[in-house]
Amino acid sequence: MYKLGAFMLALLGQQGLAAAQAPADNIAKPLLVPSDYERALTIGAQYNQLTVNMPDVPFWLAEGEAFVYRRTTQGKHQFMQVDAATGGKQPAFDHTRLAAALARASLENYKADNLPFDRFELADDARMITFNIDNTRWTCDLVSYGCTANAMHPDVHQQMGYDPTPPAENDPENTSISPDGKWLAYTTKYNIFLRSEDGLQDIPLTWDGSEGNYYAFSTLRWSPDSRHLAAYRIRPGHKRQIHYIESSPTDELQPRYSTMTYPKPGDALPLLQPVLFDIIMQSKIEIDNASFPNPYHLSPIKWWKDGRGFTFEYNQRGHQLYRLVEVEAAAGKVRSLIDERSITFIDYQPLVMDQQKSYG
Repeated sequence: MYKLGAFMLALLGQQGLAAAQAPADNIAKPLLVPSDYERALTIGAQYNQLTVNMPDVPFWLAEGEAFVYRRTTQGKHQFMQVDAATGGKQPAFDHTRLAAALARASLENYKADNLPFDRFELADDARMITFNIDNTRWTCDLVSYGCTANAMHPDVHQQMGYDPTPPAENDPENTSISPDGKWLAYTTKYNIFLRSEDGLQDIPLTWDGSEGNYYAFSTLRWSPDSRHLAAYRIRPGHKRQIHYIESSPTDELQPRYSTMTYPKPGDALPLLQPVLFDIIMQSKIEIDNASFPNPYHLSPIKWWKDGRGFTFEYNQRGHQLYRLVEVEAAAGKVRSLIDERSITFIDYQPLVMDQQKSYG
């Protein structure tokens, strides 16, 4: 009897020990594996496929005369283009022909109702479309529907590099022709000059340009009536260089060295200031900069179609004020058309690249 009792106690003890160890063994085993995380990342896309006519964030095409959005159609996608003046909408392009052209060029199987990009740009009077797929920049002709590819360097540091300073160009042969064809504007010795169409006159519009405060050729914008010329004068900021070493690149054995321009909080940013010229009087019209004193970014100048003035967008450093500014052509009078203010942060991502937000 004693031996039987001892045996039962030993057996129960072993079972109790096994039971006590079981939870620890279970905890030691991984509860989730990489495939579980990968599957979780697809949940959003799976639910999106169940919706109909759900639009993505719209984006404007060049010149602001139309915008595009991508919408869901029975789990697929279609790009729609909307005329800003009339409100009329239509497919942004022939999805079937573009998918076929892209498949021919890439040797991949692309579907017309599920193209592998969510944004694009149009050029050449909407005859050319460009978009990115992974690390490739694609350009397709929307008339002949032929596509060409250009590889983009996948280096993340180069993608993050940010230098918004329009360069100084001092090439008299690089000219901007007025809409009426009577004048050619160019920059030389950091100043703006006018050359007559017959080449007999070269007239300086400015004399005060310098390497540290120059007039940028790439910013020259003629009014539609050719009576005025606008541009940005640039005072360069501090170009802080950040250096990286990629120890183990995938395409070579040796480490790779790279550098990018990355302004940090407190660094002097480039100062862009709009300037305006009366072409008939060949004189400068003063513009009061009180409405845009501390820019993080100024958008390219855009003239009203009737030539009465031009506009640009002012993103104040700190991203708490975003303003649409108008400058009257006749006297350079400035007024704010739209103000967006926030005590925290303005999300301007549709207007300026999202990666630039952290630099101000």
